[in-house]
Amino acid sequence: MNINNGYFSNQEIPEEDRRNYAFQAVNAVRESLTLAKNSTTAVTYEFAFSIIHDLDPDLYESIITLLVSKNENEIVKYYKEMAEAESTEEDKVEPVTLIQKELDSLEKILLRKTENNTFLKKRKFGLVAAKEYFTPRNQSEHKSLNHDFYLRTRDDYFGKPLYENDHYKDYKITNDKVLRIRLLHPDNDETILGVDMIYEHFSMENEKVRFAHMQYKSWDNNVLYESSSSNMRAQLLKMKNHLCDSDFCKGPDSKNRNDYRFPYCAAFLRPTAKLQHNDSRLITTGFHVPLCQTLTLLDAEGKLTKKTIRDKSIKGNIFEELFINNIAGSRWITIDELESFYEEKGINSNLNTIRIHAQEVDTFGEYDKVKKTGR
Repeated sequence: MNINNGYFSNQEIPEEDRRNYAFQAVNAVRESLTLAKNSTTAVTYEFAFSIIHDLDPDLYESIITLLVSKNENEIVKYYKEMAEAESTEEDKVEPVTLIQKELDSLEKILLRKTENNTFLKKRKFGLVAAKEYFTPRNQSEHKSLNHDFYLRTRDDYFGKPLYENDHYKDYKITNDKVLRIRLLHPDNDETILGVDMIYEHFSMENEKVRFAHMQYKSWDNNVLYESSSSNMRAQLLKMKNHLCDSDFCKGPDSKNRNDYRFPYCAAFLRPTAKLQHNDSRLITTGFHVPLCQTLTLLDAEGKLTKKTIRDKSIKGNIFEELFINNIAGSRWITIDELESFYEEKGINSNLNTIRIHAQEVDTFGEYDKVKKTGR
């Protein structure tokens, strides 16, 4: 998914490609938030949109244009022209400001005129709808995540700081849990890991971390042909070389193993549906196909289908519950091991695709200490 900050608005790239990559990015953010909230029910697309806007308003505008149809009615067109007419080089007037001014005036009138006000109410509803047109989608929902605090970025939590120049924010999920989420916009042409989303779960009590890496690909009518994506095989092999061949999926000796869990697979393919239009329904099939199974199917058939992956994959809501409960995903490793892995693979240098990197941290009261000391 080779995307930079201007990819989604680049008219030289086919709109269908931009739309499908935008949908994959939104799904990756959505999955990160679902895992962080320890929810077996996926958060809404509106919630994911609101977080993208929080992280990068310009990127949000590009994505929302591709994914969500917003019809310009007469009121919208009127206030667009009015705002443009009243704006100067020194003072830009926003349509929402003008709409709100009329709404405030109309509200006062409706308090006095409580009968025979059908057309006044109709005007109010039209103004509210027009205001929504210019307002980022459902921004109020993400207030359940609070990022008004300082989270130290030294090796106390995350090892050496990564991606310092990218868009990221820290959110307080609970008193003992925080989430750092980044949208990455590197400039090079090739990826290092070949993944679109990394989710890391840190336990500061044990000073360990576990993770899952996802590669999102669009399929058409529940079929994903290897030949339809020129870089899919290369991306999947990079995941294998860096993750599987590094023994991150290798668990403890079965003779000494006390806890029941799934294999320690850390790399997954995430098929998503193609969107034909910007008013298409946003829905994803939610399969998590382990990388080893993905490569086996591609070697045998050159494609994946919903039928062939059904008994070789984990459905989305089930995967999230398994990962939250440490029954799926990689084994626990020390934070030092993760840092060494990043240094060895060059992951602490710029990556080459827009990607979501989410880091969930169980602080076990460390947050209060950080807040008091300012460290």
